[in-house]
Amino acid sequence: MLDFIGSLMPKRRRSDWTSAVETIRAGAAFLAQGSSYSYLRARTLLAGPKLFQDEGFGFALQICKWEGFAVAAQDLILIMEAEMRENLPQDPVVRAAGLLQLYRDVLASEALPEHRKDRGWEDAIAEFAARLPVFMEKPPLKPDAICTATALRLLAHAPITDDVREADKIMVLNNVAFRFIDYQATLRKRLDLSGFARELSGKMDLAA
Repeated sequence: MLDFIGSLMPKRRRSDWTSAVETIRAGAAFLAQGSSYSYLRARTLLAGPKLFQDEGFGFALQICKWEGFAVAAQDLILIMEAEMRENLPQDPVVRAAGLLQLYRDVLASEALPEHRKDRGWEDAIAEFAARLPVFMEKPPLKPDAICTATALRLLAHAPITDDVREADKIMVLNNVAFRFIDYQATLRKRLDLSGFARELSGKMDLAA
């Protein structure tokens, strides 16, 4: 009965660093897996069940999911930053440094996938470090303009032929954008973004 009552009570939104890391990690995993699996199930149709049981296809799908996860985490952080920007330090270099540390912690919160055991996530971190200055100098963008990076990464690693990849590009871009826009509402429910902006600003100021 207590569990049932608790499920009806509104959950308190969190604003601490650990909660933000977990929300981004869970969101990136959910978006990458949901987007890749739903697309490939739709694309493979009746052959899907057999393909999904094939060891080679399954391993390729895992790579697709994890590579998508790495970029989805970047995009979620950029979406959060766009919402919080007015409450963050105005110096784009300071903001970028704080967001990069947040990204490092998100990646560190997951065990390394098998195909990255020998190299870790350093290339993904370097990629985000290169993306950040561009986004910090621009006016805040909407989720659908940010998450194209996730869609393109999923397409790049999907176990399909290049002609199918090109033919399905717009469909995948639209599907991923819809999922990110929907998850933005979840972010707002789980995190007190104004409160987290204060904590993030404090960390940025200390690191500056």
